[in-house]
Amino acid sequence: MNKAQKFAVSSRNKNKAVINKNIFQLSIITSALLFSGYTLAYSETGQLGDKNSWESQEYKNDWGLAAMNASSAYALGYHGQGAKIGVMDSGALLSHQELSGSRFHAVKAKGEYGSTGMRYPQELGGHYEKGQAFDVTGDWIKGVNDTHGTHVTGTVGANRDGEGMHGVAWGSDVYVGNTGATDSNNYGPYQDYQYFYTGWKAMVDAGAQVINNSWGTNPRIIDAGKTVGPDGGNTSVHLPVDTTQQTEYEYFYFKKIYGDNPSFVDAAYDAVKDTNVVQVFTTGNRDFKNPYYRPLYPYFNPQAEKHWIAVAGLKQTADKTGYEIEGMFNEAGNAKWWTVVAPSRYIYSSVVDENGNPGWDTFSGTSMAAPHVTGAMGVLMSRYQSMNALQVRDVMFTTANRYNPDGSLYKGWTSADGVPDERYGWGTPDLEKGMYGPGQFLGKFEYQLDAVPLDVWTNDINQAALDQRETEDLAWLADYKAHGIDAGGDYNLGTDFVVNDGNPDPTSHIVDKEDAKKWRQEYYQKRAETIQAKIDAGLYDGSLVKAGEGTLVMTGDNTYRGGTTVEQGSLYGFTESFGTADVNVNGGSLSVLNRYNDQFTQKGQLVSNESHKANININDKGTYLVTAGHDVNVGNMTLNQGAKLDVAADNIGQLKDVYLNDNSIQGTVNADNLADNRAKTKMLAANTNNAAADDYALFQKDVSVKDNTITGSLSKKADTSFASFANNENSRSIANALESNAKGQLFDATLPMSERDLRNTYQSLGSDMYLNANNASVVNVLGLTRTVKDQAIGVGHGRYANIENSNARIWMTGVGQWGNLDYGYSNMDTDFYAALVGAEIDVASHTKAGLFFGAGSSKYKAHEYGKIDSNDLHVGAYGVSNIQNVAAINYGVTHTNQDRDAKRTLWVGQDSGYNSSSYDAKITQLFVEGAYTQLNNDQYSIEPYAGFNWLHVTSDNLHEQVGNMQFTTKTDNQDIQVGTVGLRGGYPFAAGNVNLALKGDVSASHLFGDNRPEAMLFLSDTGEAKIRGGKLDNLFGIGLGIDAQLNKSTTLGVSYQGQYNSDVNSSGVNATLKINF
Repeated sequence: MNKAQKFAVSSRNKNKAVINKNIFQLSIITSALLFSGYTLAYSETGQLGDKNSWESQEYKNDWGLAAMNASSAYALGYHGQGAKIGVMDSGALLSHQELSGSRFHAVKAKGEYGSTGMRYPQELGGHYEKGQAFDVTGDWIKGVNDTHGTHVTGTVGANRDGEGMHGVAWGSDVYVGNTGATDSNNYGPYQDYQYFYTGWKAMVDAGAQVINNSWGTNPRIIDAGKTVGPDGGNTSVHLPVDTTQQTEYEYFYFKKIYGDNPSFVDAAYDAVKDTNVVQVFTTGNRDFKNPYYRPLYPYFNPQAEKHWIAVAGLKQTADKTGYEIEGMFNEAGNAKWWTVVAPSRYIYSSVVDENGNPGWDTFSGTSMAAPHVTGAMGVLMSRYQSMNALQVRDVMFTTANRYNPDGSLYKGWTSADGVPDERYGWGTPDLEKGMYGPGQFLGKFEYQLDAVPLDVWTNDINQAALDQRETEDLAWLADYKAHGIDAGGDYNLGTDFVVNDGNPDPTSHIVDKEDAKKWRQEYYQKRAETIQAKIDAGLYDGSLVKAGEGTLVMTGDNTYRGGTTVEQGSLYGFTESFGTADVNVNGGSLSVLNRYNDQFTQKGQLVSNESHKANININDKGTYLVTAGHDVNVGNMTLNQGAKLDVAADNIGQLKDVYLNDNSIQGTVNADNLADNRAKTKMLAANTNNAAADDYALFQKDVSVKDNTITGSLSKKADTSFASFANNENSRSIANALESNAKGQLFDATLPMSERDLRNTYQSLGSDMYLNANNASVVNVLGLTRTVKDQAIGVGHGRYANIENSNARIWMTGVGQWGNLDYGYSNMDTDFYAALVGAEIDVASHTKAGLFFGAGSSKYKAHEYGKIDSNDLHVGAYGVSNIQNVAAINYGVTHTNQDRDAKRTLWVGQDSGYNSSSYDAKITQLFVEGAYTQLNNDQYSIEPYAGFNWLHVTSDNLHEQVGNMQFTTKTDNQDIQVGTVGLRGGYPFAAGNVNLALKGDVSASHLFGDNRPEAMLFLSDTGEAKIRGGKLDNLFGIGLGIDAQLNKSTTLGVSYQGQYNSDVNSSGVNATLKINF
């Protein structure tokens, strides 16, 4: 693909295409119809590009949306669509209007408990037994679940329907699991591994990319007198986790209770460890400086960190003008590197009462904070469709907000800019800044950009967090190496409190010191190995690897130090946007810009500040792309063996100027030092415009290297126009329309195409599939008419059941025809089926008249061009007159109505549009046929005949699109005449008591009049082109059959019928039952 195209948002044929914004506007309206029970459909008021329009009363009912700047994401078209979010909680009432519709899924978990225990040890309740079966879904269960899960699920993704409130990711698919309990479920070491592993794994298998875990309550201790936390909260009955030693005790406590078996928190990791799924956990609702073990799990198991998010609570300030940490809840502490803070106080969402009645209510807690974060992940996943959830997690962390609306820092924020805080963690997810790319790389960021053709990152990318993490990790490692596990200080063994765990032994929770030493050694060793591995891999310097065929544009002033590598696709950016280390291009292409007009995230015109210059190495199979109209400066530049140079336009306007005004444009790259290490012969090849598959069809490219400057230029190819690449009549018609109009979306799209893409565009748009379907229908109707005429005339005595005084008959015919038509520019297979019922009566001694009706189907398969399925209705009237036993005249009228459903993919270059269209086609026919009957006798029948048919063919207009381009096909009406001559005969005989007759028919037909279908193709806003189908010409027909008289009143006939010429091969079988009465 030529590079000017890649700056335009397109809908390339990928399974996760970039949102077409017209389609998006429809989808947000229809999202309100995902649930039932409303007399009035919700009409979306939000407008793309206008964030205020999204801030409806429903939006405002959850202040958390504004705190995360959600309306900014909605205004760019991202609301969770395509994302899959899991919620593990106390079920959800999926009949609630906020949670109903096809987006919500109850996940089933079935198995057996692997242990014996209590869900609510603090209440001596919720018993389960090893080997006991469980079989639950995410639907709310009366008497088992409470309202908690319904509230949490609403915050994640409730419908935006104009009522109540809506979720953060209101376009996502939500997969709900069931803890089998209420929110009193205790997340101490009391839950069954097998139950929770089964539930979490079921969500992962269903496709969930992030799983919310707001459920449960913390371990309790026996009240031994009032204690308060750092912010004055009552902590008297709660297991303390203020210090590292106290959190370490909870880790020991888990190890003691589960012994050699994995814990339910291990189950959370085991369910996702070989995937890209993220688990979200609440820090806890107590006034402690650290989270409980569940969110703190990666501190003791660092291999799990990339899969974990911990969530602390945020609240509004007293005057509601800003935000601050909710000090009554657990803070980030030792989990700060994977913690964010989110709205947690007075959150309005969906609820269910104990009898199953739906409603809305306001709750508080970190349980309410976590679904805001999980929902934010969903919105970001819809924005970054080529990132996995682990990478989206990093984007959310590094773009999190720490500022109030007035620009002041959150109260009590202590860390430096870009570094997590011990209370707040990274800050609050910011769905405005999060739209503009990562804020930092937290190691090696490998971006496989395939799901969408274009991504744009305008954030500045630094590595402040990595630098701080390195400082802290190396200090910890040095302390460990110097002092071993004694670096952790004294042990908290649980001797100064009694855990309220339902065990009557008040010492059952106390940890043996030797066990504590062993368990500390285990996790210290894990932490040390993880830090050393990061040192060895250079992961304390952020780096980017660009893979995938898509185009990434970076415009930030970026200072990450780990380097940039291009392996595939295209990377564009300012000279200061690639960090401070070298850029290595091993495949794909790199281009440095001095400006960029961001329409993707609507930042507008951006200009390079050249704060530092990129150092670039173009290696074997890598390409440096000079962008015309850009004069840029770089540092050191090396062209190694196998390196290629190319040039492309920045925008369509440049190419228009070159093509229409015969101008030329150029761009330059000025290096402080340019080393050209290519062999001379390769240099010549690389700097000469040898036509390649992705070269411009219409433009000449030239690249030269002189001293420290590379110059690329574009000019119009001599003696070349759009028609130069048209290889048939329809293609030339489209090319001429482009050339003569020279404007509009299609012109803009085709101007930068390669020769291959331009030819393919002509071939796709100029396909005569619809026209040749009409041709096929004419052939099928002629065959159907032959069947009706044949039964009406009758050849051979086996046709007639001899009943005295009989002057009326009914008949039934089944027809099947199969064929291939190679008319025009598309080859088509056809299947035609019809069932007819008719009745006829003798209206005079030598004349009979009949009526018939029927139904059937047609299938037209044009292979790569598409297919059409049709439901057909047939009606008609006919008559036969015998003129003095010398001649017979057969005449009538038929009408066929086809209700067609067409499916085809249109291509404009490498952009595609899958179109499904419904339209009608109609064929009305008059026919007359005369046969000479004087040669018939009792032994055989021979009838030469001649006939004439007139057919009138019409079809509706078709409307299709590729992206925002609209294509309309307006088919001309046709009047077709058919002249036919033929010979038919019959031979009657008997087999036992059954009268039979063999019959045969040969014919030749000539079609004239409007026998070549035509249509006007309206090319979006780029004019129109005449499209022609194949010409219906001469047909040779043959028929063979046998009729049997079953009794005096009934005959049955079976026959074969074929129609042929050099472009048509049509064969059919029909069976006719005729009853006299």
